[in-house]
Amino acid sequence: MESFSDLNIMCPRTEQEHTYYQLCQKLGYKTIAFNHVVDMSKALVKNQLKLPKFNLKKCNDLQVLHRITLLCSDSSHLRALKNPELKKFDIIALCPKSEDLLSQSITNFSNSFQIISLDFNQKLPFRLKHTHLHPCKLNHLVFEICYVSAIKDSSSCRNIVSNSKDLNWSSRGRGFIISSGAEDPLFLRGPYDVINLATLFGIDFKSAKAAISTNCEIVFLKGLTRTQTFNGILQKSELSSAENAIIPFPKQIFLSEKSDEPCLSKKPKI
Repeated sequence: MESFSDLNIMCPRTEQEHTYYQLCQKLGYKTIAFNHVVDMSKALVKNQLKLPKFNLKKCNDLQVLHRITLLCSDSSHLRALKNPELKKFDIIALCPKSEDLLSQSITNFSNSFQIISLDFNQKLPFRLKHTHLHPCKLNHLVFEICYVSAIKDSSSCRNIVSNSKDLNWSSRGRGFIISSGAEDPLFLRGPYDVINLATLFGIDFKSAKAAISTNCEIVFLKGLTRTQTFNGILQKSELSSAENAIIPFPKQIFLSEKSDEPCLSKKPKI
């Protein structure tokens, strides 16, 4: 059974949280992410980043993640991705305003965020190319399509359809997710309604289904490596009691001195 996700729901007021939880469970979602949008030109003051605070209730039957979307209009904004305060968020999305910033973020900061969220409601100032998409695939970055504006406004719908077709063609139907971007529970749609809507964007059924299920798992896994490992290679774990901890020596296979047959040894000779 597929696990469907919506990774872009605008952070609600406290009284709306329970409504979102009930509705998302009823629609069939297993994971949702509440999103904070931050304009870096206002949040970054004297090299200090001011981030929003969150205190959301937990839901037993629903995985609730915390996401932040950074609107970047200058190369200095990208350096703030190294800020340790961002580790409080499960998902970091980036919205670069130019093609140069997009290329810089993919090349130099690919380990610091998970989602590239461009404004598909308007005509993009540059065209998505395969040279953008291929490095994203190697670095486990995904693009995002939000469908709410296509429901609310006809002009935005045309732009979303056009940009989605370009993204789908450039990525060969892979490497993107579909989210709602909803600011109100009324605009949320069920997973299969989203899939049907995506077919109007020129995306086939298989790719649309992956965009709200398996592709979202890429975001989860990279989020774990970003917050719990060093560059996705080393992981630090603390022992509860270092004095009483017993670390077993791993068994290793060594060649016998008398023959070429392998023998099992618990501790190598020094």
